Amino acid sequence: IVSWRERKILKRLGATPLPRRTLVSSQVTLRLIIAVTQTIIILAVGKIIFDVKIAGQPASMLFFVILGALTFIAMGYLVAAFARTEAAGTAIVQVIQFPMMFLSGIFWPIELAPEWLRPVIYIMPLTYLGDALRQVMVEGSSAMFPLGVDAAVLTGWLVACLAIAFRYFRWE
Repeated sequence: IVSWRERKILKRLGATPLPRRTLVSSQVTLRLIIAVTQTIIILAVGKIIFDVKIAGQPASMLFFVILGALTFIAMGYLVAAFARTEAAGTAIVQVIQFPMMFLSGIFWPIELAPEWLRPVIYIMPLTYLGDALRQVMVEGSSAMFPLGVDAAVLTGWLVACLAIAFRYFRWE
């Protein structure tokens, strides 16, 4: 989106009767299809090559994959609503992405983090997505939160990011 804005493609689209909400929603749908396809490929490779066993319910896993993908896609469009250039957008994404990756319990247990850092960890949506996927893929292994809490937090992030992205989206 930021690249389109820089190349004036969005300005041309803005001259059409296409509503902002429709453009953002269609782009989110496209990115969701890509994310689900990538997930299916990764799971298939894990199963075929590494004999990975997924013990949980496939429907629950699909629900959280879709909810997580939508949440992070919405975060990306939130960044795109404010970034003026593609380079600025990339920098903002990295400022968000790297702390989330290293603090959310994806690479090591949150219990190893100092107490003063935990409130920051509990704000991050990746903390809840990782917790939910661990629960539904390995049947409750090391659950930090109930699945309902994971779903509620991810949904909250999704709604908030989309609302802000819709509100501040600009054609040029």
